[in-house]
Amino acid sequence: MSREGRSVPREPGVTPAGMVSIMGQPATPRRRPRLRLINPRSPLSTITLPDVIRRMTFTRKALFAPTGLMICAAVTPPHWEVEIVDECATEAPHRPRADCDVVGISAMTTQARRAYELAGAYRALGVTVVIGGIHASALPEEALTHADAVCRGDAESTLPHLLADWELSRSKTSLKPIYDWSCYATAPIGTPRKDLLDPRQYLVANPIQTTRGCPHGCSFCTTPAVFGRKFRQREIADIVEEIREAKERHRSWCFIFADDNFAGDQQWALELCAALEPLKIAWASQCDILISRNEQLLAAMRRSGCVGLILGLESRKQDTLSEAGKRFVRSDSYEWRIRRIQAAGISLWGAFIFGFDHDDWRDLMDTARWAQRMNLAMSCFPILTPYPGTEVYRHFDKSGRLITRDWDRYNGASVVYRPAKVTAEQLRHAQMAAFAEFFSMRSAVRRLRFWPFKARAWLANLAIQQGIRYYYRKRGRRVPRFADFLDPNHPAGKGEGVDPTGPLSPNRESTARFSAELVAAAAPHVHLGQAFAELNDAAAEAGAKEAAPHS
Repeated sequence: MSREGRSVPREPGVTPAGMVSIMGQPATPRRRPRLRLINPRSPLSTITLPDVIRRMTFTRKALFAPTGLMICAAVTPPHWEVEIVDECATEAPHRPRADCDVVGISAMTTQARRAYELAGAYRALGVTVVIGGIHASALPEEALTHADAVCRGDAESTLPHLLADWELSRSKTSLKPIYDWSCYATAPIGTPRKDLLDPRQYLVANPIQTTRGCPHGCSFCTTPAVFGRKFRQREIADIVEEIREAKERHRSWCFIFADDNFAGDQQWALELCAALEPLKIAWASQCDILISRNEQLLAAMRRSGCVGLILGLESRKQDTLSEAGKRFVRSDSYEWRIRRIQAAGISLWGAFIFGFDHDDWRDLMDTARWAQRMNLAMSCFPILTPYPGTEVYRHFDKSGRLITRDWDRYNGASVVYRPAKVTAEQLRHAQMAAFAEFFSMRSAVRRLRFWPFKARAWLANLAIQQGIRYYYRKRGRRVPRFADFLDPNHPAGKGEGVDPTGPLSPNRESTARFSAELVAAAAPHVHLGQAFAELNDAAAEAGAKEAAPHS
């Protein structure tokens, strides 16, 4: 019987154990089916010099181990052979081979183009191809044009059903087009299989997922766009066991909890913190600012080892927060909330977004300087990206403001829509001015001080600062400043933005690449500096190649 209680037809002559009987003769073993899971190479991981990145990440080849694919491997039936190919951690692009039965590809939006290339190559070899991940979950019909089936949403709720269907005929003919997680019973959050990857390749080799989803509905966020506002918690015993195993096997002591909102359920978070406390670890995660009103939780988090949190602040302007759909908090409460979290001994990383319709360059400057006054240990200033499935995407699409659907450019540094109050060039300039000013030595001394000494924050700030300065010095260019907007002879001051659909001049060839890598590598942050500016240049370069008719 299947999980739904219906009888599952089997291929004639195949027993439940996968044994083949022919004309009444004794059953003989059938080859185990093989599943290859692929994390496609991202433009964000290849546009900067690999040797520079590796030096700044202690020789690691990639930032995060692909948690989603490790969970896919964990929920694959045990009689399947499984391997993971992470192109972000390989020297050369993966070459498709017809030595597996099913290929599963998971991709974020910026990986979509490469995912489709791999899918096409495998289908040409006769291999069944399944695509999942956040991009395919947002645009399943698009993904289906490149694959034999699409998994939308949680792998735990979809992949086992897909593989069971494939085994009915051992081919794609028995697959449904789309396996939507909402059509199945919600399965528990899986424990990733980490034995399939080499932890030495990753800066963060042991990301831990404690929750999934977010109870809020921000207009720019893909989480509610795909999963709604459903918030789920993992079994606390499973979390503790995963951490204990990492400590014993790899001597890990510092962990990233890869959650959208660690404290979406504050009572559950209290219980988890109590279970973490005896483990004597350090950890960091992301959550909403509403934890500020729960001093009991703040104290429990600190006791359990919390050293830092990423807060999605977006802007200090109430109009902008309203536009972002952030209705659960007011901007005028930010200051006391931040001070209360900091008073608990937890360092904060402020995540802002540049490019909402209510913001001009002065608003962006004010946000960057306010972040400094709040003594935030780190900050990130990505450009608003209308990811498919979000309310922002639908709004820009309906109003004709999307410039391109080149998914490579949906990276947090490229301007893929027409801004309301600034030009595309001004928006990129403000982004890099914010990064440069926030991570300057003057700002770092003011924010971090020297006592108590915050070693990790100082290391990250100095690395980013030196990287930015090195990048612009090497190219004979001045580091962007907000003062440039007041200079009538500077392109930013003149408001002479280049048409984002048209060609760009050679001296802007790399600016986008720099800022995008800065944004993309934000979480581990030690190696960001030089990469930030290069990604900003890359976005500009990509814009040069984007013609309006291709939109």
